[in-house]
Amino acid sequence: MKINICNRFVLLAAALVSCGSGALSSIAQAQVGVVRTIEGQVRVFSGKPECAPRFGLDVDEGDVVRTGEKAWALLTMMDGTKITVRPHTELRVDIYRFTEAGESAQNQALFTLTRGAMRVAAGRIAQGRNTGFVVNTPDATMTLRGADQDVAYVTPEFTPRGDALVGAYGKSYAGEAIMKNASGTVTIREGQVAFAESKVRKPPQVLVSDPYFYHWHSYIDRRAATVNERLGTDGVQ
Repeated sequence: MKINICNRFVLLAAALVSCGSGALSSIAQAQVGVVRTIEGQVRVFSGKPECAPRFGLDVDEGDVVRTGEKAWALLTMMDGTKITVRPHTELRVDIYRFTEAGESAQNQALFTLTRGAMRVAAGRIAQGRNTGFVVNTPDATMTLRGADQDVAYVTPEFTPRGDALVGAYGKSYAGEAIMKNASGTVTIREGQVAFAESKVRKPPQVLVSDPYFYHWHSYIDRRAATVNERLGTDGVQ
């Protein structure tokens, strides 16, 4: 099922009716992004699952996006960043702050990825001296410094096609990223994939080849890119 950004106000009204007036204060928080479209079973909630709409609406700090096994979502953030939330993923928006006139230290993004994968086509928040785009996973932290980056976390419960070890993965399509855990740091350059194995005391390492699950990711990316092109390249309106 796909939800266009133009329908989010209708969905907002429906959510208020279903959740009651008590939901107004939480839904009216500062908007940092929008779910542009979804396919399959996708939920967005803010600590109150019984009142959270299943799709559409604004994305706020503290929101969690959860996708089903064959589902995905495309988010547009306030600075124009596009985030593809891939299948079987749970992603929390901890902090997202951006102002055109803000100092680089004030423009920052912090996400927590507890399972699954996300691809980030970075907007203005990652340009110039703004380098505060961070994704935490249970085993490593990724700092994104490029225009097109990928972060994945494979859990014991979901190992795609059995070819991937449990842990954090990072891939750079354009630019650089930094992967760090308690044992060390590695720089991921364009075209490289790095891996931090779960519960193993050694630094992240650059892999010699991509795990097979990236082939599945490329299929989702093509679908998301088609939708994004159709919807245009505007930011949150």
